[in-house]
Amino acid sequence: MEVDKELLAFAEEILDEMIQAESSEPGDYDLFVKHFDNVDDFGPTRFKKEMLCIREDLGDYKSREYLGALNGHIDPDHPEKYPEHVRFNWRGIFEKNETLVTLGLYKKEGKFVVKEIMYR
Repeated sequence: MEVDKELLAFAEEILDEMIQAESSEPGDYDLFVKHFDNVDDFGPTRFKKEMLCIREDLGDYKSREYLGALNGHIDPDHPEKYPEHVRFNWRGIFEKNETLVTLGLYKKEGKFVVKEIMYR
């Protein structure tokens, strides 16, 4: 998928902030969720638990390599729910392991917000 370079730069900036938030001790929840649209089911306690699991499984963050972008999921019953949803993908290189890092963004009220971040 062809991606706007400004949107990719924005996604890179968001990912940098999220990695910084996860990497700092004891973790910076507010920085991590700064660009999320909705965090109702993701509070500080869940953030801390997931951050600790990531560190245990992957170790410290080292670098990443951009792999590309995919169109995001479209709900057939509500196609308007996540307009312009795009998933950016990187090869994440960590101290202990490598993983696929996916950051999903969509447009809300004229600006892109975070829908999801996944390490696989």
